[in-house]
Amino acid sequence: MNQIKFSQDQQEFLKEIEKKLSSHFDQNLSKDIISKIPQFWEFLIGCEKSLIDRHFPLEKDRYDKEYGFALYLLNHEIPSSLTNLLKRMYKMPDSSLDFDKLIKDIEDEGWLSGDGSLYAISKYAALDPGWFISLLDYLWYKYLDPKGVHDFKEANIIIPAHSEPLPTNISIAVIGDWGTGVWEDGNEKYCPAQLVIDGLKNLEKQPDIIIHLGDVYYAGTENEELKNFVNMLPDEYKNKVFTLNSNHEMYNGANGYFNEALSSSFLTQQSETSYFAIETNDWIIVALDSAYYDESNLYLKGALTNSKVQNNSQIKFLTEMANKQKQLILMTHHNGITYDASELNNPLWDQVIGALGGAAPDVWYWGHIHNGIVYKEDLDITNSYKTIGGNPSKLRCCGHAAIPFGNASGLNVDGKVIDNVLYYAHTPMNAPNPDPTQKLRVLNGFAILEINNKELFETFYEVSNTSRTPIKKWSSVPDAVNI
Repeated sequence: MNQIKFSQDQQEFLKEIEKKLSSHFDQNLSKDIISKIPQFWEFLIGCEKSLIDRHFPLEKDRYDKEYGFALYLLNHEIPSSLTNLLKRMYKMPDSSLDFDKLIKDIEDEGWLSGDGSLYAISKYAALDPGWFISLLDYLWYKYLDPKGVHDFKEANIIIPAHSEPLPTNISIAVIGDWGTGVWEDGNEKYCPAQLVIDGLKNLEKQPDIIIHLGDVYYAGTENEELKNFVNMLPDEYKNKVFTLNSNHEMYNGANGYFNEALSSSFLTQQSETSYFAIETNDWIIVALDSAYYDESNLYLKGALTNSKVQNNSQIKFLTEMANKQKQLILMTHHNGITYDASELNNPLWDQVIGALGGAAPDVWYWGHIHNGIVYKEDLDITNSYKTIGGNPSKLRCCGHAAIPFGNASGLNVDGKVIDNVLYYAHTPMNAPNPDPTQKLRVLNGFAILEINNKELFETFYEVSNTSRTPIKKWSSVPDAVNI
């Protein structure tokens, strides 16, 4: 059929993966590996059914509709030689998807799910065929060549390591799921990733450090880490940037993340490790790798460890940092709760709480969900968890720095923000000459954290093509305008 067009890079990748899959099978796969592959196909069958049924909301599904397209593409749109290889040697099932009906159902604008995910067949929307390319990387490293996954580096990095006295004030920019690189966003002059980094540069006060919460697309390959992350950073941010591991980085076995991103001159303070801490006189910011040891399908749930890990280095590290008896800001790629604050996200939540001796972090920032959300402190699901100081935990989602998304229906009722949420990103994009899939979109953004002695001030900004100055949309600062 070949109704989907792949880029030259994607076509080259398909050729390369065909060679790898063919040669690997000829090396006699172990029975253990062969027995695990059906789990992968079962997952894709579930994803396809979820897409066909338009079963929302996303967070409570066992499957991910972003990959509902995958079996159809693998059966009908890639080179027939690769399709035949997957069916003959790896027992790939047929697809039940009626592509023409799907295209008709999607319409021009696409669909929006409860968390704001935009389901459209366009660049970086949830049904972008590029996502399925990352599945082949995942299949390779997760099932066929697990030894090809990069080693996990254990190193207790605390910044500043030997600074006396410790700083009292620090400004931190938080950007999540930013790794799209430059792409053509309809008739807009700049894509969201460009707007966000431009917005940071145009702040009145420049951040001391920038923390990226992870996700470089599509699969965090070495080329993607360089093109879509490192090369997007301005020179003035050298030695000021940190980045977390994520589910998408893991699809390529975290090789691009460790070999390319962490070796960059922009990230020298991170010392090529995926977890670290930044210490001030009154606060400790702990950033952890919630992807590497995650055992869920496509690393979608998040975890700091698993039953196979002998040395729970991240758990120990978090405990040690908490023992400093300072206010603690936790940063992970994966979310601690569901997007609408209706459920805890385990095992990650329980692992964090366990490492903190039953307490919750004072503040927790995550990405993964492509939205910007500030949760109320008195959530029903977290009321029994207090910080070491006895206060409710402040939970924030900041995964909206680049991916197209829309107004999350699960975060508003009759046009009003739900009780669990103080703010979420829902300012209409209002492109002056929009293409169809831009009509449902809202503005992307980032957050700034200002530490001033024992105080923390947070601000969420949004960015657009109509102004070089980022727009302040929510702030914890008294008397600031919250919209």
